[in-house]
Amino acid sequence: MILSLRMDAGAPKIRIALKRMWFTPVFAVVLAQRRDAAILLGVGALHMGLNLLGLPGWQCPIKATLGFPCPGCGLTLALIALLRGQWRVALATHAFAPVFLIAILVMIGMSLLPEVQRQRALSWLSGIEQRTGITAWILVSLLVYWGLRLFGPS
Repeated sequence: MILSLRMDAGAPKIRIALKRMWFTPVFAVVLAQRRDAAILLGVGALHMGLNLLGLPGWQCPIKATLGFPCPGCGLTLALIALLRGQWRVALATHAFAPVFLIAILVMIGMSLLPEVQRQRALSWLSGIEQRTGITAWILVSLLVYWGLRLFGPS
């Protein structure tokens, strides 16, 4: 009985910690660092550009090392299909392509804003992440989707 009381006393702390992690802004924090966001956009643009030109980009390190695809495998081809207007192909290749395209467009837009408007937009985006936990939901959904792609029916 004493043991169960001690475990119950720690449960609210765990719940609070999980809630704090779930609703902590992540995307807004990345966007707040202009240089980091620019590096991410640049690397992504380089990789997509290489693929658009038919040149080999870099291989997925997880697939090359472990032999199975990572949660993001197929996103480059799906994003290219989206940019070409091939929605069905894009969604068949990777269902999260529209989500990542929106994220890329937000990153581009945020990088072009003057500082005052950028700070307002960051505050707004951070508030959305804190209220909804959308970034955590997207990441968990991506992992579930990945699991279904790996182990689901073919």
